[in-house]
Amino acid sequence: MDLRQLQYFLTTLENRSFGRAAEVLHISQPALSKAVKRLEDDLGVKLLERLPRGVSPTLFGEALAAHASLISGEISRAKDAIESLKHGNSGRVIVGAGSSMRIELMPEAAVRLQRRHPDVKLELVGELYDDLLPDLQNGLLDLALSMIPTTDTTPDIVCEPLYIDKTHPTVRVGHKLLEKPSLTIEDCQNYDWILPKSENLGRRHLDAFYLNRNLLAPVPVIETNSTVFAIQTIRRSDLIGWHPTQVIGNSDETGLVALPLEEITLTRIVGITTRRASVLSPAALLLIEELKQVSAEMIEAGIVMPLPSN
Repeated sequence: MDLRQLQYFLTTLENRSFGRAAEVLHISQPALSKAVKRLEDDLGVKLLERLPRGVSPTLFGEALAAHASLISGEISRAKDAIESLKHGNSGRVIVGAGSSMRIELMPEAAVRLQRRHPDVKLELVGELYDDLLPDLQNGLLDLALSMIPTTDTTPDIVCEPLYIDKTHPTVRVGHKLLEKPSLTIEDCQNYDWILPKSENLGRRHLDAFYLNRNLLAPVPVIETNSTVFAIQTIRRSDLIGWHPTQVIGNSDETGLVALPLEEITLTRIVGITTRRASVLSPAALLLIEELKQVSAEMIEAGIVMPLPSN
């Protein structure tokens, strides 16, 4: 097995066709088919099912693809590291960030990085933690900025906490729930919710808050991992959402208000997540320096809360 064979295999799988993959790779289709066949012979297993209209991975093919993607990602990072050493502070870093981190932390860090190291290229992927994690584990991201679990359930990743913030039940300005003098979580059960998908880490916390009080967890009428869509929908309705303090922001500007319900307000840790086996590029390390500095300034300004002292 060699790197070229792995690249040919991955490209074929990504395009689900020998013909399209051959065009991408600028080689003939017979040459590509022979290369993949040699890889299958070397491993002694069938990697791709040849279908009338394309190809599909076998169980063995799926297993190889997961490892081959990591290898490909690490090779790309190795090239970036070499280029950085050759030409000074340069290279590329791909970072995934959750919704609240894209409001203050990531923009400020990106501007400082570009100002101080203009040869570093930055690519941002905006998703929630549960969508970012697979991309990080598969080597598609160098690092992720998001809420991090309080318990380490994934031994292949490393989490470095930055600060603490909160996630609240969220409504529009003027919502009837805001008129109640002594609001309870039971009152919220009379309204419909718009929430992240059920597998989302924050959503699981919200469900647990209700279930721990022997109450039915909210059943959303709309599920979405799009923060922008959720905000705009809440502003136009009586739906209840679930958002971090920074997303809610100034109610005069956003039209959103956090419901004063501490019992279902999530205090969460935000931090940097990387793969344990990955060697971070110089560009990624430069970005992490900026992120730590901006986080410290956000804490000092009272935008977020500091981590508990040991």
